[in-house]
Amino acid sequence: MKHLLWVIIAAVLLLANVVVGGWTEIADLRRAREWTVSQAGEAGAKLRGVHVRVDQVWAGSAPNLSERALVLVRLALRGPEAARQGWAGCDLSLRDAADRVWLPLISTDSEGAVRVLSPDGENKGRCNPIPYDAPPDRQEFLSDQLFLVPSELLKGARLRVSAWGTRPEALEFAVKPVLRDLQ
Repeated sequence: MKHLLWVIIAAVLLLANVVVGGWTEIADLRRAREWTVSQAGEAGAKLRGVHVRVDQVWAGSAPNLSERALVLVRLALRGPEAARQGWAGCDLSLRDAADRVWLPLISTDSEGAVRVLSPDGENKGRCNPIPYDAPPDRQEFLSDQLFLVPSELLKGARLRVSAWGTRPEALEFAVKPVLRDLQ
């Protein structure tokens, strides 16, 4: 009888451990995924107090690498500082019709590519709505993201934008890059 009591206690503790661990994993998965995606138009859309729009999208490919293209996405974000705090960890991704995903390039070499693709020759920095030099509330600021994608993606790409404080919600934009020659 004593052994049965210990087996029951062990089973209850094991079940409690599985429930607590599973709940934490489900909550983490929910925060890391974009379950509710809203389509945004050319004027942009508001998500959790921050208005997001695609300012410009440029693309270029080198003549000797025509199967690949560099895509530069310039986002414009605007909102009060309190709402922008929830946009820390801003994430962007490009997707195709088959829902394949491309993430931005993050390297020291990408700085030069951003400056080459951008007509103004500037890099506005990664998507960070709360930088140390952020503009005052409700004033728009820009950010640049660089992607290396297959050339066929230029015909029908979608840009998805979310952040730690917005997930599981995200915004999705249809993007049509302006092609630039990289010779």
